[in-house]
Amino acid sequence: MRVTFQSQFRDTSAGIESATQRIIDAQRQVTTGKKLSKPSDDPIGASNAVAERNSIAASEQYMSTAEGVASRLSVVDTVLDDVMEKLTRAQAVAMAGRGSPTTQVQRDAAAEELRGIKQALLDDLNTRFQGTYVFSGANSQTQPYTVGGGGVVGAYAGSTTELAVDIGDGRSVTMAFDGSDIAQGSDPQHLFDELDDLITAVSAGNEAGVTSGMQALQRAFTRATGAQSSLGNDMHEIDTQKLRLQQMKQSGNERLSKLEEANMAEAITNMSHAEAAYEAALGAAARATRVSLLDYLK
Repeated sequence: MRVTFQSQFRDTSAGIESATQRIIDAQRQVTTGKKLSKPSDDPIGASNAVAERNSIAASEQYMSTAEGVASRLSVVDTVLDDVMEKLTRAQAVAMAGRGSPTTQVQRDAAAEELRGIKQALLDDLNTRFQGTYVFSGANSQTQPYTVGGGGVVGAYAGSTTELAVDIGDGRSVTMAFDGSDIAQGSDPQHLFDELDDLITAVSAGNEAGVTSGMQALQRAFTRATGAQSSLGNDMHEIDTQKLRLQQMKQSGNERLSKLEEANMAEAITNMSHAEAAYEAALGAAARATRVSLLDYLK
């Protein structure tokens, strides 16, 4: 088949255009250090890069959430420490205020200290963190316990539904707690009513009432330690998950770098090859255009 001048011109032009594009791509990689600048450079690679970026973003979001929850749980942990300390002190005060040798003045002093402990425990269970109550469950804007007439603490006003937050795929921890689990549990009345009864019993020297009150304090102490144990498990889970997320993010960044970052030695070599191919294409074009009248007439 005879090769026409026009077909030779088209072939050489296509060769020059292809070589020019290779030079442009190679120069871009050398200049920017990026292998991918637009999806058309490598559609599959670009799709994988998008997936890696989404994965990294998800890891960062989970890490941010874990950090925030960790701060919140640290506050709750400190509060529970104080609750247990106050309950222990209340039992010691009640013990000191019982017995026939105790004078009325001593019993009244013990009762007064118990009132202070009751207020401290009330403050603990009404703790707020960043504007929300930590012991109101899902009703985080509602104060768990309020004081009514005569200093009587009302019923639990929070929600018995606790709130959990995701800190990873399939991993969650509690961030808003049911305060009634600690203050009352399965008891017929909450801790503050129990303390009121104990205060009355201590003031009156009522041995049976003091014993009953101390038993109620012990049950509250057990509930608080159980809550703190569960909290400790969640805090450990957060630490474990944060480490896992950091590793996932690092691995994702490494994979993304392989997808997007150019190998500079390879890019420079490719640029040299592209320049050589360009020069060859120009030479071929020059030879193709040097046709004689005889070549044309053929």
